[in-house]
Amino acid sequence: MSPAAEAIRAEIRERGPIPFARFMELALFHPQGGYYASGRVRIGVDEGDFTTAPHISALFARCLARWVEAADRALGGPDPFVLVEGGPGEGRLARDLLDALAERRPDLYPRVRYVADEASPALDARRREFLRSHQDRCLDQAPPACAGVYLSNELVDALPVHRLRGEGTGLEEAWVDWDGRAFREVWAPPSAAAEAFLARYAPPLGGWEVEVRPAAEGWLARAAGRIGRGYVLTIDYGDRAERLFGPHRPLGTVAAYRAHRLVDDLLADPGEQDLTAHVDFTHLQQVGERLGLAAEPLMNQREFLFRWGLEEEVAALEQRLPEVDRLAAMQALAPLLLPGPGMGDTFRVLVQAKGAEGLGS
Repeated sequence: MSPAAEAIRAEIRERGPIPFARFMELALFHPQGGYYASGRVRIGVDEGDFTTAPHISALFARCLARWVEAADRALGGPDPFVLVEGGPGEGRLARDLLDALAERRPDLYPRVRYVADEASPALDARRREFLRSHQDRCLDQAPPACAGVYLSNELVDALPVHRLRGEGTGLEEAWVDWDGRAFREVWAPPSAAAEAFLARYAPPLGGWEVEVRPAAEGWLARAAGRIGRGYVLTIDYGDRAERLFGPHRPLGTVAAYRAHRLVDDLLADPGEQDLTAHVDFTHLQQVGERLGLAAEPLMNQREFLFRWGLEEEVAALEQRLPEVDRLAAMQALAPLLLPGPGMGDTFRVLVQAKGAEGLGS
């Protein structure tokens, strides 16, 4: 049994059943045995449990770099321009983004200061190696009241969720118990944390499961607090609440992954598999409004990439590559753009401005 599983079992013995949100928190972030905290996370197209856009194509980061350039112009070219990345993992996205800025914007790159926020200590060595060529751009903390951007890619989906179903007095929450042999799910009245969340925000409730993420409120407040003025950019799979939850998703969106495959048992092997749930962007927009963040229209990832220069980046890539490599590069890019279940439609991009004008296109 993993350290995370032992910690979960010990807490259940002491307190009784725990909300699924607490199970998810320990399974992913327990200091010794959590899937992310321990460095057990495996990311990659071939050998990982899942893959992310930066692992698929460097063009993703190059389009983000164009967006960063626009943010710098809108902020008046501040010095320093601070780029904070939440949940940076091993640093691949940061490296490719900084490479693009160094190549294209010799006026901006010297002003850039990069900060890895909410970084996994277990991935520090890998991240420092990825960023070796940019180490003189890296800071441990963002300067107070700085101007710049806070960006995250596939961070919010890993924040713990409470799972609810029903409505009115029939509302129930998923709790986790230990039966002496394995963890099991039990449905019972909602926890105080879930009820407090519902008093502030009302997702579409009914005969289907809904995930609520109180942790996203604290995360967004901290993210916005890292910059004095600028932009918060959130990229993740999810949607507006009215499209995310309903009878078309009777079991909600929470899922477990191992080796790129869905795992049926969410409670199996805590600490050994990834747990995730789609992001409710309606909630993030409402939290942002309370924090003074002005949201731009929500768009899907495909729209965002084309808006910020994907066609130009593809054309430039084709010029750089030998003909024999071009087809492979285009095939690798496809998952970022595909409709339906592909990243192009399922991923959303939310830009929220803090004391700054909107970027538009």
